[in-house]
Amino acid sequence: MTSEPEAPETGNFAVAVLLLVAGLATASLSGAFLKLMAAELNVAVMTFGRYAGYLVVLLPIAMWRYGRQVVMPPAAPTQFLRATLILGATLSFVFSVRYLPLANTVAILYIYPFIVALLSPWLLGERAGAAIWFGVVCGFIGILIVMRPDLGVINVGTIAAIMTGGFYAFHIIVTRKLANAAPALVSNTYMALVAIMLIAPLAWAWWQPVSLNQAGVLFVMGAINAVSHLLIIAAFARASAPALAPFTYSEIVAAVGWGLLFFADIPDAITIVGMAVIIASGVMVSQSGKLGRLVARRRGAGAGG
Repeated sequence: MTSEPEAPETGNFAVAVLLLVAGLATASLSGAFLKLMAAELNVAVMTFGRYAGYLVVLLPIAMWRYGRQVVMPPAAPTQFLRATLILGATLSFVFSVRYLPLANTVAILYIYPFIVALLSPWLLGERAGAAIWFGVVCGFIGILIVMRPDLGVINVGTIAAIMTGGFYAFHIIVTRKLANAAPALVSNTYMALVAIMLIAPLAWAWWQPVSLNQAGVLFVMGAINAVSHLLIIAAFARASAPALAPFTYSEIVAAVGWGLLFFADIPDAITIVGMAVIIASGVMVSQSGKLGRLVARRRGAGAGG
């Protein structure tokens, strides 16, 4: 079965933007649930439960549409590698939100477009222009503003957030190497299948009692994440990736809102300035030629975390 066609340029752009923003806000809500559960359950059990809820929603839909391609996708070894990168991103994200406000973690992990920009000339053969490099430098400054690193103190949460961004960046590069080998729904579902298989032995080894309430939250968290990916896939079916790329940064804004609602985390003025610099720089980078399609495509075709 062939891959889904490229998103049309003439789609309903307003609807696409609304779907994308809704999908990113929902994904950020799933991150808020992760932070809520991080104090109660260990990383392995929580991650297993999250992917279980994810698959309950997506697996029947994917199997109905694509059949056994879901478990035997094209370029399976590379798809497997991409799945391990998503799992790494999930685990490092969980560690990060244990120690940092949700909005800070999401802002810092958005280092990934800048990592992609730095590595693309060597790993993808895609040259970066002056606008991209200027955006990379400005974005790094914005991330430093949010982090405000104390060189005398190792902040585990900050390191984990940077690792999350790193995993996402390499995930984008691997996705590019696959060159749309499979439909987005197939890739996302297969990634979740691989991730749950990889985390299952650790969840078994470190199993802890899970209450009915905790199990319900884990299921809802995974289901919310699955719904977010369906919304994002629908968005990219209606508008082109470069056109939607600037709106991917709405996830940072959503994370601020969920952090305020769930944890009463109010970013200070310096953090807000840093987030604004990251968003502005990211928009500049994502709108620069092929890299814009790459960064945006991460949401449309490979966001399996």
